Parts: sequence; C-alpha cells; structure tokens
Amino acid sequence: MVRVEDLNITFFHLPKNAGSSIATWLTNNVNGEEYFDEFRHACPPSLKPMFDDYGWSFCCVRNPWDRTVSWYNFFKGQGKMNMSFEEYMNRVMNKRTSAKYIKPIGSQLRFVDNVDYVMKYENLVEDFKVVQEKTNCDVPLIHANKSKRTKYIDYYAKDEHINWIGEQYATEIARFNYSYGG
Repeated sequence: MVRVEDLNITFFHLPKNAGSSIATWLTNNVNGEEYFDEFRHACPPSLKPMFDDYGWSFCCVRNPWDRTVSWYNFFKGQGKMNMSFEEYMNRVMNKRTSAKYIKPIGSQLRFVDNVDYVMKYENLVEDFKVVQEKTNCDVPLIHANKSKRTKYIDYYAKDEHINWIGEQYATEIARFNYSYGG
C-alpha cells in the first residue's frame, strides 16, 4: 500500500501486478509513503480500522494465467523453489504446499471491489494516465522488477493447468474479460 496524504490517494498493491513500479512512481514523484511488511499487500477491508478515509483509491489487475507465471518466476528467481512450472502447478492443484509461495496466488477481487479505479496490467501505460491526471504529474511510469521470461503461454504444457487457473479465477476472468492466450 502507498498513501499520498497531500492528495488523499491510496494505492493498493496486489502482488505481481506492477505494484513495485507504481509504488516507486508514487514515492518518487508525488510524495507517497509506502507501507511495508504486513501492510504492503493488504486489501482495503483489512486496513479499514487504521484509516478513516482512503480518499481516491486504486489498484491494478492482471490476467491470472500470466500472474501465476510471474508469481512462480519471482520465487524461483529468488532461489526459494527449485522445480519446473509443471511441478509447481501440480503441487498447487493437489494442495501439496510447503511454503507461502507454493500456493495459488490470492484473488484480485478482494481489492477491486473496494477501490475507486482499477487499472489493467495489460494496458498499464494508458490506464496509468488517470493516476497521472489525479496527481497532476506526467512523469512516465518506469517498469521496475521486470523479469526476463518468455510469454506466459509458453509455460502451460497441460490443458489441466490451463483449465485449473480458469476455474480457480473464473469470476475475475469473466469480470475483466480475460482469456487464455488473449
């Protein structure tokens, strides 16, 4: 989460959805204060007791198939897991989890249902113009924390993995008009 007190703006940072880029932009350009630890990825309802008013609030969503690959690559890149994507998906689907990162990534809906504006990762530069307008700052958004990988569709070798993501995140897929490969 990042608060811009002067403008009464709150950004809710969903994991693996351009949050580091947006948080850096807010702190560097409009005096945003980034919250860490348990507050970094906290959803709006869980923080309500701490804040009287979020002001204008926003977040960013991402295609769940792509977001899952990003989650996997992030922790694999940190050396916290040493397995193929296929093995990762098999373990997640069979609920054989042993660490906080070998699990399905959380739903985006607990955020989007509680903010004023939702950007899409796939249209980030264009969608972010609303934030630039709200903050009266036209400094471009720079992509931080970018991984070096191929397209997410290259990771899915089994239909059962594609279908599982589709079922697990069906509501957000429908709401934001996502599709596999789209």
